Amino acid sequence: MKRQTGTRMTRRDFAWLRMDGDRNLMVINSVLLFAGPLDLQRLKSTIAQRLPNYPRFTEVVRTRWGVPYWVKDDTFDIDAHIEHLPVAGVTSRDALQALVSRMALAPLADNRPLWHMSVIDRVEGGHAIVFRVHHCITDGLGLVHVLRHLTDDTDTHGAALPARRDHPHWSVGARSPACFVLGAGLSWLKVAYHIARLAVLPFDARTRLKHKMAGAKQLVWLPPIALWQVHDLARKMGATINDVWVAAVSGALRTYLLERGEKVDEGTLRAAVTFNLREKSNAFQLGNEFGLVAVALPTDVASPLERLRLSSARMNAIKRSHQPRATMAFLSIAGALPRALQRLALNLFTSKGSVVLTNIEGPASTRFLAGARMTDVICWVPQAGMIGVGLALISYAGQMQLALFVDQAMVPDPERLMALTHDAFEELGRETGSGLDVRQRRSA
Repeated sequence: MKRQTGTRMTRRDFAWLRMDGDRNLMVINSVLLFAGPLDLQRLKSTIAQRLPNYPRFTEVVRTRWGVPYWVKDDTFDIDAHIEHLPVAGVTSRDALQALVSRMALAPLADNRPLWHMSVIDRVEGGHAIVFRVHHCITDGLGLVHVLRHLTDDTDTHGAALPARRDHPHWSVGARSPACFVLGAGLSWLKVAYHIARLAVLPFDARTRLKHKMAGAKQLVWLPPIALWQVHDLARKMGATINDVWVAAVSGALRTYLLERGEKVDEGTLRAAVTFNLREKSNAFQLGNEFGLVAVALPTDVASPLERLRLSSARMNAIKRSHQPRATMAFLSIAGALPRALQRLALNLFTSKGSVVLTNIEGPASTRFLAGARMTDVICWVPQAGMIGVGLALISYAGQMQLALFVDQAMVPDPERLMALTHDAFEELGRETGSGLDVRQRRSA
């Protein structure tokens, strides 16, 4: 029998593969909502034609002498990865949230490629696809590239290939400034300094978000916010959408903890915020090219405008530092350690924070999958180590979708925290005079 050699897996991606725990799975969970009925065979045909253009979706991970490889799955079967879940009646948003929360607890089968789609009919007049991908395959930016490749910009879907700009075989990579900087000796010294600094970072505020995880998860979301409103607010204040996002989450966490009797003014919470280090033109290569930066959230500040000012200042300081590259380098180092040592190092880092925040730039225009119009994209960020709360923002077709993924021991009422996050955006809108108002969309 011919021995399959495969492609060597990066140590950073290997670290993500081994990061699965009994309380946290390293799986990116997403829901794609569509208008109208679904042609299941057309969907399977489209996925079967386009997804294999990314080899990792038809490969399994195997190790030889401790070295991980991506190896072609000779038994790959599209029917094993696309499951149809017929329902007796109409599936409401609450019922869909409950279903996705149960799915999020199940690990992906490790004897086949690490992704799965569940198709659900009759979801409030349309249908839904629950798309689960292990983080070792790619990060958020890479997953958006995959989504663009799977979909079309019109509903006239046929047998033809998608547009060249969305096809991984026709994409042209760019030299990554991050890799260039990491290759320089001086930069490596700065990276080492930041790794050491993160290791000795003091713990953040001891709140209910530090409770021991139960392992029971809940995923929630609310109707989207108009992206242009948030963009106008950010531009008016000389900030970025990410700054506004960090400030709004800080305000929501502050109110949530105050309502539960926590002393929020005595210390700040720290968030692990994802920081992209990849050129967009390289997204077709998949893998993980981002760092996690430790940001002190201004949860001890009562003024919304001051929270925005501090969020912007702290994020700008991190952008000028080597901290994002340091944490990316740390993951590469962790992937070369024995599994027990990797877990120990990961717990040391994650014990310094309380939440994970991510901001993903999705497709700017409406997309169609197998002829069906995609109305919403919702994505949840997994948490690692000792962190059990994750908030994600993803933009799509002029709207901004917020989603929350929590361990119920820490946040037993995630709908309340999600509503407070929307309230925090509205509060910033009032304080800045930008007119941001999400009430109409929330009741839609």
